[in-house]
Amino acid sequence: MDIPTSLEEFKLWKVDRLKEFLKKRKLKMNGRKEELVALAYAAVQMNIAEVNKADARNEKADDYASVLQVEGKTMPDPLSDLPLAWEGEIEMKKWPPCMYIDIAHYFTSIDNIELKQRLMTDYKDGKVFSYLESGWLREIFYNAISAESRLCFLKAECTPSQRINNIPWNNPWKSPTHYYFL
Repeated sequence: MDIPTSLEEFKLWKVDRLKEFLKKRKLKMNGRKEELVALAYAAVQMNIAEVNKADARNEKADDYASVLQVEGKTMPDPLSDLPLAWEGEIEMKKWPPCMYIDIAHYFTSIDNIELKQRLMTDYKDGKVFSYLESGWLREIFYNAISAESRLCFLKAECTPSQRINNIPWNNPWKSPTHYYFL
């Protein structure tokens, strides 16, 4: 498919073709035809290339791998590298101690200001306790990463919507199942 180099050439395209062109570049695809034409023309002028699906997958894998980097060390992948020995809340006595200073250190290490403010507000409001009490957050499970480290993974099933009878999601790629490092 020849890519137009002028605005007038883009104006000759049908809306479906414009949307396909924009979709391949991960750009906005809604609006009037004039807006789509302008966006497509701007994409050509700014040399915005088509997004390769393999590159997008690699970017997601890199994002996931970066989550496993803690204090310069690579943690095991909780989905594949850890044994299936997740222990429930009965074994809570094995959890490493977590002091207020640990929580404060975690909050201050977050670069995203908006996320930091939301987490601080939720923490101050005691939302975790209310989520547990209401059933939105189910049992919390523990997995020691290693015997000599005080780092561990915690995970919990979360109800995916406001309907309490919904089945909790189990796929961590699509669900609010969270893993935390202590």
